Amino acid sequence: MAQNNVLNADFFREYPRIDSGKGIYMYTEDGTEIIDGASGPVLVSLGHGIEEIADAMREQAVKLAFAHRDDCVTPVLEKSCATFTEASDGYLYKTFQVAGGSEANEIAIKLVRNYHLVRGTGSKYKILARWQSYHGSSMGVLALSGFTKRRSGYEPYLFEHGHIAPCYCYRCWFDQKPESCGLQCAQALENEILAQGPETVAAFIAEPISGMSLCAAEPHEGYFKRVREICDKYDIALIADEVMTGFGRTGRMFAYQHFGMDPDIVVTGKAVSGGYFPLAAVSVTEGFYKQLYDNKGDFTPGYSWSGNPLGAAVQLAAYGYLTRNKLVENCARMGTYLKKRITEIAERHPTFGDIRGRGLMVGIELVKDRDTKEPIDPSVKFSLQVNREALAQNMIIESSSGCNRGQSGDALVISPAFVITEGEVDKIVDRLDGVMTKVEAANGFHVFP
Repeated sequence: MAQNNVLNADFFREYPRIDSGKGIYMYTEDGTEIIDGASGPVLVSLGHGIEEIADAMREQAVKLAFAHRDDCVTPVLEKSCATFTEASDGYLYKTFQVAGGSEANEIAIKLVRNYHLVRGTGSKYKILARWQSYHGSSMGVLALSGFTKRRSGYEPYLFEHGHIAPCYCYRCWFDQKPESCGLQCAQALENEILAQGPETVAAFIAEPISGMSLCAAEPHEGYFKRVREICDKYDIALIADEVMTGFGRTGRMFAYQHFGMDPDIVVTGKAVSGGYFPLAAVSVTEGFYKQLYDNKGDFTPGYSWSGNPLGAAVQLAAYGYLTRNKLVENCARMGTYLKKRITEIAERHPTFGDIRGRGLMVGIELVKDRDTKEPIDPSVKFSLQVNREALAQNMIIESSSGCNRGQSGDALVISPAFVITEGEVDKIVDRLDGVMTKVEAANGFHVFP
């Protein structure tokens, strides 16, 4: 194994050495082409190698690389924050920029606390979340996360404000069917609020479409409308964690727009800069901000890199590229085609249990038995086998385990860049077909011709 000074995630794995990229492809030092079916992962929404975005970064760095937000504001940051309002059709009013999704969700927590303090409702401090959620790797938002695998080992450092069942129709925790669902998963929020005391609960945080913990699981129709009603009833802020879904990934600019969610705070990251700069953001509605303003509040928490002009310049260039080339629309079209193609090969593969998601965020849950939804033995590490075989066949896709209450369950997410073409979708699905055939056969599954 080649030696270097990088502290890699897996100490015993030989990683491909990526040297360059263009579109949905990356290239190793020896010129091997690798399909980036995970957008880097899920960051490089616009594709690799866009010169105009790189040029915008250089131009801003030469002009002004940094100015601290405590002392001044830059015109480029003002223009960048205005795009969040434009992208949301005026729904989002004020935006605070940071360097990553974990930071952004931490800022959302502090904003909510500040909101209640200045309004005289300081007894409300708890942030409720869902099991099978993921909100980041820093300790505060890892505590909110219900992703058992990623919490494992760090529990002594995590606070517990309360978690409720996820909205997960494929494996409903309440044994309901989508066609006759009574939204018990939404009612679970009210039950938890009442059990803890409404006077103590400040906010509820949820991903509109689940990320890697449930691999693109969508909410039941009406779920978020009911959640909004409950939050309004008990004066609780609703936070939409769109770090993975925001700025086009699901075929709309924001995933909350699919479901009538009406959040008070929207957290974005990953695609917000197209993957060209470490950037994330917290945006609030005018109503939320007005409560802070009218009660003579302010907001002092932040990070050294918060609101930096370099990130703002990159975001402006990425947003311009996204909108000018109508890539959100292309994401919706190609996502429909990707789902169609995956559904076509599903009959060949006995482990394909559920195909879900929107836009270019398509999840595949892998099972031992389709009829019973019995999961594959977790000791087999089936989804990891798929991930590694895909890389052996020069394609990167995301894999996850633990979607079945954190104890078992394998799934994949296919999430290429928005610039993808039908021909490139075909290439991804054909390669996935070959990968699944090999891994299923190696694990004793009968692959249909």
